[in-house]
Amino acid sequence: MNNIKKMNIALIGSPKYENIRKIRDFVFTIKEKLGTNTNIITRGNKDGCEKYVRKYALEFGLRYTEYNPAHTSRNLYSGMSDEYYDKPFHPTQSLHQYNCVVNHADKIFYFGGIKPSEQKHFERLLTKFNKKVVYLD
Repeated sequence: MNNIKKMNIALIGSPKYENIRKIRDFVFTIKEKLGTNTNIITRGNKDGCEKYVRKYALEFGLRYTEYNPAHTSRNLYSGMSDEYYDKPFHPTQSLHQYNCVVNHADKIFYFGGIKPSEQKHFERLLTKFNKKVVYLD
């Protein structure tokens, strides 16, 4: 019987981040150290870092949840209820993704640079939820 607490680890990052090997190795290390009951969390971005996090989390048999924006459709890995999705686009939806990720993650890692327009909001959330982030390049 596995008595290890399920860990929720957020691996989010820039849509321009493309160091595929670093992402693959990082996800593999999580699997090796924490096991396949670990849940990997992203914002569900289709470009850059999070595209590869999803790919390798699923390939390595880890649990996977994404908090994709409200203007998109719910998918198999979406972390919100059906009612949350298929809404009209609003510029604050990307900020709400940070709320969901920070609130649900035990540990947070950010690959690449964060948009200055999102950084203050992200840092306020980290303070509010008493969380820390490790920035990786």
